[in-house]
Amino acid sequence: MHLFAPDDPRPIHFMGIAGAGMSAVALVSLRRGVPVTGCDADPHGAPDAERLGARVSKEHDPNHVTGCRAVVYTAAVPADHEELEAARAAGIPVIPRAKALGMVVEGATLVGVAGTHGKTTVTAMAAHGLAAAGVDPTALVGGRVAAWDGNVRFGADQIFVVEADEYDRSFLALEPTVAVVNNVEPDHLECYGSVEELEAAFVTFASSATRVLVGADDRGANRVAKAVTGPFWRVGTVANADIRLTDVRRDAEQTAARLELPGDRSVDIRLRVPGLHNLRNAAMTVAVGLALEADPEAVARGLGDFEGVGRRFELLGTHRGITFVDDYAHHPSEIAATLGAARQRFPGARLVAVFQPHLYSRTKALGPAMGIALSTADLAVVTEVYAAREQPIRGVTGERVAKAVRRAGGQVEWVASRTALPDQLEQMIAKGDVVITLGAGDITDVGRELARRRSGAAA
Repeated sequence: MHLFAPDDPRPIHFMGIAGAGMSAVALVSLRRGVPVTGCDADPHGAPDAERLGARVSKEHDPNHVTGCRAVVYTAAVPADHEELEAARAAGIPVIPRAKALGMVVEGATLVGVAGTHGKTTVTAMAAHGLAAAGVDPTALVGGRVAAWDGNVRFGADQIFVVEADEYDRSFLALEPTVAVVNNVEPDHLECYGSVEELEAAFVTFASSATRVLVGADDRGANRVAKAVTGPFWRVGTVANADIRLTDVRRDAEQTAARLELPGDRSVDIRLRVPGLHNLRNAAMTVAVGLALEADPEAVARGLGDFEGVGRRFELLGTHRGITFVDDYAHHPSEIAATLGAARQRFPGARLVAVFQPHLYSRTKALGPAMGIALSTADLAVVTEVYAAREQPIRGVTGERVAKAVRRAGGQVEWVASRTALPDQLEQMIAKGDVVITLGAGDITDVGRELARRRSGAAA
């Protein structure tokens, strides 16, 4: 079966089309002339697909699959879902999203960007930097890039840069030419059972690549590097890195470093986005360019105007003296990196971190570490867990994160009701504050609502 044949009038039906990963595959399908239908309980994330001609329905219905060439579904859809059952009964192929992505990139040079953190930013950075060096990749990311007006950069079909997600072992459907392993920390253990199994999956992902790039500053990534059979470069700040960041300079005005390359070469990196983690992301991007024989100087120079990805330290504006920032951080390391970037970008400001834990399983495993990371804010405000695909776990609530902040010596407020947050926050914040919303759920709406309330007044 050639899933993306443009001469077949039957559509591909995407279940969960509004999801970042799923919508990207749908957009590439539409660009190739393939009809697309889709459904989602919350379809607000699918306007780009609709603009290109997709027919999107709210909620699910077995009748959606009638006349389709295939049904593509996300890992969050249960195997016995009524739409999938209807498709199987009609003899319509049912394809996981990960396998569909593998079919999209089949036969092309593929840069697969994996890691517990930084996948979206490195993927977007790599596409941006490669384009500046005269390479024209098609890129699929898990976040919206303003310069692309969506989450896909449409380029050549001969080279792809894609975000390779480890959840549900999805990235094992890919065979990258260049494999990026940014970092490997405990997460999604509900899928793997142990850290050892998680790291083994990263080894499998990377082992088919002609060049593996690993985060030199991360213990898990280094263990993966030792286990892969192919050639690899370590990228980071440590002394034994093959591609090494030196002369790091970070303040409110600049994020810059020198990057030493193999062969006694070096390039300068200057970024608009703050944070040491973004310098590491930029170094990895230059390493991708080097692995593809692109000019590293041109890649590094191109990163100078990279403006970031939606929900990754996204500035929402300053309204009535309060600055609002939104970030996707939901893992302790991500929270720490984002708050560190906020300290760099807004020195001296009172930092109010508003956090919504994501998933009961993650909160159970990492709640204490989340609290420690949040304790570095001047005030942490914690709300209830965003369940997403999970059912509640007895005794696991967002309050355990709030208690962990307090134990770590931080100032914290527990607001159980997510819907009450905007009004409650109004009583806690004051002129000069930086309010940063953190989490992978609907916490993103909180800062935006407060910013909208205040946007009618002078900043």
